Amino acid sequence: MYAESISIIIIFVGLPLAIMFFSNKNKTKKLDTLVKIVELGGNVDPETLKMLNGSSGSYKTDYKKGLIWLAIGVPLTIGIWIDSGAQEAVLGIIPVFIGLAYFVAGKYRLSDPS
Repeated sequence: MYAESISIIIIFVGLPLAIMFFSNKNKTKKLDTLVKIVELGGNVDPETLKMLNGSSGSYKTDYKKGLIWLAIGVPLTIGIWIDSGAQEAVLGIIPVFIGLAYFVAGKYRLSDPS
């Protein structure tokens, strides 16, 4: 019982804090790079900002993310359904819907002419 509560605390508190920490670290590095560019007398044009932000990805990355979420969600849903029943299996459907959303986003990105 005690180990379960520790793991729940780590999952619901530790992981979001870690994500926030690394996201902030990444933004700080980008800002430091911009400051160095300005200190050396360079311009910060839209191309430089776009390069620092990275690409937004393509439809292929959306399909890959969708496949990963589905590969996690479908077995999770089936496992929970077999173990606990249909009411608890609803929690496993969340990753399935996220995967489907990525597939739909990839489809729209593929058909977008811009």
